[in-house]
Amino acid sequence: MKLMFVLILSVFVFACTAGHESRTQTGRDLSVRTLAITGEIAKAEHSYIIRGKVPAEIFTILNPDPNILDEFVNSGKTVQIQVRIVSGDNIEIETIDGKSYH
Repeated sequence: MKLMFVLILSVFVFACTAGHESRTQTGRDLSVRTLAITGEIAKAEHSYIIRGKVPAEIFTILNPDPNILDEFVNSGKTVQIQVRIVSGDNIEIETIDGKSYH
């Protein structure tokens, strides 16, 4: 009987500890990654993109402001864009040609 109580108590403690560990985040880098891009802003079917020349990659803009971006889309001008990388090639614009985006 005493052995059964110890066994049940051990299983309970183990289950509580295992559940607690799965909720904690360890070793995760929470730093903000930024990137300077030289390229053209363009309009895709359902979004705005940056056709990067340096680096040569296509980026999707997650914080589009048509009032600002349409001017660059229509001009086709190459601009310097400072961005924050959200995930992969998804970015949020911080500055365009040294001017604050918002």
